[in-house]
Amino acid sequence: MGRAAVQGGERRGRWLRLPAQLGVVLVVLCAVAGAAGAASSPSPSPSVDASPGVNPATEAAGDPAAEVFAENCSGCHGGRGEGGFGPPLAAAGFASLVAPMVEEGGIQMPAFGDQLSDAQIHGVAEYVAAHIADPAARTAVTAEGGETYRLYCAGCHSTTGRGGALTRGRNAPDLSQYPAAEALAAMILGRGNMPAFAGNTLDVRQRAAVGLYVGVLVDPPSPGGRGLGYLGPVTEGAVSAIALLMLIFLAVWLAWKSRTAKP
Repeated sequence: MGRAAVQGGERRGRWLRLPAQLGVVLVVLCAVAGAAGAASSPSPSPSVDASPGVNPATEAAGDPAAEVFAENCSGCHGGRGEGGFGPPLAAAGFASLVAPMVEEGGIQMPAFGDQLSDAQIHGVAEYVAAHIADPAARTAVTAEGGETYRLYCAGCHSTTGRGGALTRGRNAPDLSQYPAAEALAAMILGRGNMPAFAGNTLDVRQRAAVGLYVGVLVDPPSPGGRGLGYLGPVTEGAVSAIALLMLIFLAVWLAWKSRTAKP
């Protein structure tokens, strides 16, 4: 009887220890499975598709141009160029548009030519064009800007950009007196009697293209000689008519002299 009782007690002890042993085995299996899963799934790389909320100024920390933008531009245009007190910079896809605006200012933007060096101005212009502007704006073409300008802008500013008379004694401004990027700001914000064209009317690519074309109007090429103020065909026609009349008068005078001369 004593031996049977001892054997029964051992069997009961083994059954009582079985749940604890199973628990240890499950814990070990879970740990092994977790380690295998961590090894098989790659960790996310910070260089792949940054979130939309990433601030380019923070992303390019240590870049002098980014620091210039953060200190002098982000207060009005936003840290990502999304706009605020100043217009958004999505259409500023070319440094050649940005740099003159930074140096000379325009509308309500102050001039930074006295505060920043030439290297800083061109550096921040390149930074805005490369990191802040919408990539679609960098694909703009001047020729397309000319088509858009003639469709939406020439009616007031004339085909040469030298302004024109409007109703009620008003006049459209001469675009050659302003940096080309000011045309971008005016298209986005509107100015005076000019409506805003950003959004439903013109996309960022079209706005950047118009800005490039206005830059050509500000300093146009003149392969045919003097531009005569680039006031358009009326001025050129008037000068041509005066020149033609002078030639006719000279020819008549020479013919009249020859007829009245004594043999």
